[in-house]
Amino acid sequence: MVEPRHDAQANPRTGCSRLSRGPLQTGPFVFQEMFNVFPLSPKEKERMPHMRKLLVSLCAAAALLLTGTAVRADNIPWGYSASDVTIFNSNNPIQTSSIVFKGANGVATSDSGIIIYNMTTTSTADLATPDTFSNVPFDLGLTLTDVNATSSTQKTAVAKGQVGFSGMFNATGVSKSSLLPGENSWTTPTTQVLTLGSDDTGWRKYSVQVVSFTPPGQPGGAPGAIEALVNITPTDGPGGSGSPPPDAPEPTSLLLAGLALPALLMARRRLKKTA
Repeated sequence: MVEPRHDAQANPRTGCSRLSRGPLQTGPFVFQEMFNVFPLSPKEKERMPHMRKLLVSLCAAAALLLTGTAVRADNIPWGYSASDVTIFNSNNPIQTSSIVFKGANGVATSDSGIIIYNMTTTSTADLATPDTFSNVPFDLGLTLTDVNATSSTQKTAVAKGQVGFSGMFNATGVSKSSLLPGENSWTTPTTQVLTLGSDDTGWRKYSVQVVSFTPPGQPGGAPGAIEALVNITPTDGPGGSGSPPPDAPEPTSLLLAGLALPALLMARRRLKKTA
């Protein structure tokens, strides 16, 4: 007994391959199988290229809509707010010079770089007797908010969390009109991690990395800045008790076939009316 063949054969009409026997295929060959299921009359065969263009256009539009849904599902809104900090010169107890770390705040979406601090200099010291900052410690705090988790109904939700960064500030020749920046160092890791979210909105890991430290200029001059890069990845909840919700489904060949079948029937009816 000869077994039925299931290998791919080329169709002389379209150049596409299809199964000689077996279940209906999906993917790029599904339209050809539809035409085999619904045979065309001679007049309809003349109009077949137009039908095929219509089907391709409809399915391409459907794919774009579904792909857009998947992309939007990955857009995670979050907020940030940094607390203000002020440090003073170390060469005398009079505190005639200061560096103000002005905390920034705002809202971002998904992975993003943000300016978490702007720094300015103030001083009443004379140029002849300038102040210095010698390894003056500073402690910075940055609060992150998972916007989705703020609407959670779960008692275990964690919508906010704080990361901290500490370091040493150095500068010389600080006066009313001058400042010579020194070498600044960090005394804590420059990458901190938070886990925020909830069981019903999903849990996310926020990785905050300080990527640059630009010291301020002289009083009235250009401000300094501290920039951080925030990366967000889905994760389990604390203790592994929670899990992020499933991602939005991507377009599949079966779904496109389901969308294309009604379009094919409508196209055939239109051809019969114009025939």
